[in-house]
Amino acid sequence: MKHNWTARALAISALFLTARFSMMAQGPRDSADVGAQQFEANCAVCHASDGSGGKAPALTTPNFVGMSDAALIKAVHDGTAAGMPPFAQLGDESVASVVHYLRTLQGQSDTPATGAVAGDAVTGRALYFGKAQCSSCHMIQGNGGFIASDLTAYGPHGADAIRKAIITPDTPLAPNTRVIGVQTKSGKKLAGMMRYEDNFNIALQTEDGRYHFLTKGDLADVQYTDHSLMPHDYGTRLTAEELADIIHFLIVTGQSTPAESAPSRRRGNDN
Repeated sequence: MKHNWTARALAISALFLTARFSMMAQGPRDSADVGAQQFEANCAVCHASDGSGGKAPALTTPNFVGMSDAALIKAVHDGTAAGMPPFAQLGDESVASVVHYLRTLQGQSDTPATGAVAGDAVTGRALYFGKAQCSSCHMIQGNGGFIASDLTAYGPHGADAIRKAIITPDTPLAPNTRVIGVQTKSGKKLAGMMRYEDNFNIALQTEDGRYHFLTKGDLADVQYTDHSLMPHDYGTRLTAEELADIIHFLIVTGQSTPAESAPSRRRGNDN
């Protein structure tokens, strides 16, 4: 059963990678950056930006963590007997970059994720639920909002990655976290995150958590933004010490949360 889930999850990730592979033809870039961008743009829609799962299984659970790099690469490149098709057309470097980034989500990056992190976790918790208002959108250990991703197991990303996600939340911008505004032909206005879009429909989630399934034929106007709901001023709103405290809190929380017990359901935005 575990192998079947593994094959299905990898198949979904590889499918989205195929759909957007052309985005990689932008000149040479660091392998880790390529993997992060491709995962965010393509895999996060089903597995969440932090790999905690949603429409597809979590990729940070023991059965995925326990797979070797060679096994993950082979499964994506050659397909599997369980039904996953081969995706050799992606190219060896692209497949390897995504697998490498997946390892960082699993806390197995080349740079130790926990390292020597300045800051105080107790103060960080107070900031998380207080001044910084992270809990308005993000849940952690069962407490907080649900419009954004659950951060209970976010710690393994490491201090540098967490700081970057806080200060530059839309680098890159995940397609299913883009804020849009719509107006129906009857005059009703809605604003929220675009969770899904095709040629005929839009699924919009407002900040109260409600989903609105709209037919484009019923819309008079759609305004797309280049940002998510994540505040963009944390770099100035919070001091360096406060940022360090929040980062330390997230890392300590992630360390104390076994992978198999971490929430795997997706709750909106990856930031």
